Amino acid sequence: MHPYRWSESIEPRLQQATERMRRLRATRMPAAAGENLRHWFRIHHTYNSNAIEGNRLNLPETRAVIDDGITIAGKSLKDHFEAVNLAHALDFVEALARRESVLGERDVREIHGTVLRVIDPENAGAYRRINVRIGGSKHMPPQAVQVPEEMRAFGEWLAGAKNEHPVVVCAIAHAWFETIHPFVDGNGRTGRLIANLLLMREHSPAIVLLVEDRARYYTALDASHSGDITAMVELTLDRLDQSFDEYERAAREVIEVREPAIDYLAEQLGKTRTATASQFGRWYEAVRVLHGSLVDFAEQLMAKFPEGDRPRLRVSELPALTEREWASIQKAPYWLFGLVGDSHGAHIDLSFSAIPPGGGIGGWNTDGAGVRLTLPSTEAVPQEHRIEAVPTGHTFRVLRDGNASRAETEISVLKLATELWTSAINHLLRAR
Repeated sequence: MHPYRWSESIEPRLQQATERMRRLRATRMPAAAGENLRHWFRIHHTYNSNAIEGNRLNLPETRAVIDDGITIAGKSLKDHFEAVNLAHALDFVEALARRESVLGERDVREIHGTVLRVIDPENAGAYRRINVRIGGSKHMPPQAVQVPEEMRAFGEWLAGAKNEHPVVVCAIAHAWFETIHPFVDGNGRTGRLIANLLLMREHSPAIVLLVEDRARYYTALDASHSGDITAMVELTLDRLDQSFDEYERAAREVIEVREPAIDYLAEQLGKTRTATASQFGRWYEAVRVLHGSLVDFAEQLMAKFPEGDRPRLRVSELPALTEREWASIQKAPYWLFGLVGDSHGAHIDLSFSAIPPGGGIGGWNTDGAGVRLTLPSTEAVPQEHRIEAVPTGHTFRVLRDGNASRAETEISVLKLATELWTSAINHLLRAR
């Protein structure tokens, strides 16, 4: 049983806190937003809790030490270790809050052990063996010999069932622990961590007691030593309101900014994606039909010759294209397949490629992606020759010899396939 009392006048504020907790738990917070809030709290709690005890690092310096491992010129190693240790102790407290195990006296000692690690390894996690005074306070903590028994009672309460409001439980734990003052050093930082641990266990935001609150904080602690925790509860509620404000602001940004933006952009991307998919589908189907016509032409032509004396004409496989390749085709030429021919010692291996909009000869095909057959220069024909075509539904618009004014429209796929093989075979015959 705890030895504390509080004024009934704070009951309305406790109910308000309950309602804000309920609304916050019902809010679906994105993981990134939650992690950002956690980081904000980690830095601000570490800075303020240490500053209350006289640490000389300011807020940006605390962030640099914790996040980047930077050493701040002119500041002591103790200042640096206090920042790193308290951040790690907070990580440990968060882990404890997620566990379903019963809290107890051992957890308190482990928290303190992390707070004083490296700084005072002999006393880290060990109850004081000397009597102490609290500077600026009339309260006299229990004698050192009484500390183990006092902490046993505190640990039993900590592990037991509690009927009070979570904010009241937080204030009781905070006040009771500081009244015992069980360690030589680090009691304030440890007490504030215990208070936050109990809030986190109730799925409540943690609080940051500000260095600006120091005088009010010490006054509330002094009042609690006589059993009245009203001031401590009120201070806790004020800082909890600040934490609620941070979480609610983040939640509003999700609802009022992020979600509408996602809905709008998804709609726009959906329209673009649908249009792109339709454009790609029509283009790819036209190319597949052309490829099939080229294959059929080669087979029909070879069938005109006796089996032992046939030229070898082949069209390589057309790769299976996706919208990813289509995006590449919009930017640069993309190899599609080859036309290969052998006849009486002559050989051709011609490239058939996709070309991006505006990527044709002289940029003539600004209206869409096209295809190109490249006929390389030879001794007989010293100039490279290209035939380019752009699908226009079931027909093609064709450019020959780089003369845009002679671009021909409405060429059927059968006529285009015939023209392409005719040019390829003529090239093969010249190569003899």
